[in-house]
Amino acid sequence: MSDTDRDLDGALALSQAVRWPYRRDDWRVALDLGQGLLAEADGEIVASTFWWSYGDAFATCGIIIVSPAMQGRGLGRALMDTMLEATSDRTLLLNSTAEGHRLYKSFGFSDIGTVHQHQAQMPAARAPFPTGPVRRAQASDLPAIAKMDAHAFFGAERTRLIETFARIGTAAVIERNGVIDGFALCRPFGFGHAVGPVVAATAVDARLLIGHFIAEKAGQFLRVDITGDSGLGAWLTAQGLPEVGNVATMIRGQRPPIAGPGRIYALASQSFG
Repeated sequence: MSDTDRDLDGALALSQAVRWPYRRDDWRVALDLGQGLLAEADGEIVASTFWWSYGDAFATCGIIIVSPAMQGRGLGRALMDTMLEATSDRTLLLNSTAEGHRLYKSFGFSDIGTVHQHQAQMPAARAPFPTGPVRRAQASDLPAIAKMDAHAFFGAERTRLIETFARIGTAAVIERNGVIDGFALCRPFGFGHAVGPVVAATAVDARLLIGHFIAEKAGQFLRVDITGDSGLGAWLTAQGLPEVGNVATMIRGQRPPIAGPGRIYALASQSFG
């Protein structure tokens, strides 16, 4: 067994200990797209923190876990210290549970919003959504998708993330007059599939894109993490995707501007942003 395989097995056991729905493949995607630190005790992985750098000025961080048996011993603080040193002077974005909020504030993070997690096992059959301008994305659409994502995501370039999500999952776009006005990706994650990122010019378009995958994944487990100001919460609940939790979005450093015109309605994940 390679060191990577051993780390993935240990990380999976760690997330299971805190009842996170990560699969081994979810850990592999996180590692492939970013960097991480693991703490080990008596041959077992007992803590983790990961970060994903998008250029020299910006990064997100997440999967910050300390096993229940090791909490209260300063492991989380030690890993945060090392992660902040590794990310240098980049602006950092994370989504914090209530349990971690005090720790992150002590490291200079401040609240800038919320993320609301909606998920459920979808019914096996339902009335189809109107397709309108939504179509399945093609490989030739990926550069336009990545460009639109960068404009919406603080100017940060996430081409590798977009390409990885499209490879392991599927993508949909809204096209009008030959121009892509919005997109959504859906990939295997956790108990089933996660929809995100979703970038669109309007909430109406965001609903069309998410509705495409609600129909496509009928009978399967679906998760969508929306921004607190998306205006999609009541609509998702009405589609059978109730809110099951929320986290605080926090930032350390200068908040980058958003170029638009599209905006993020649903996150790639609470870790990736």
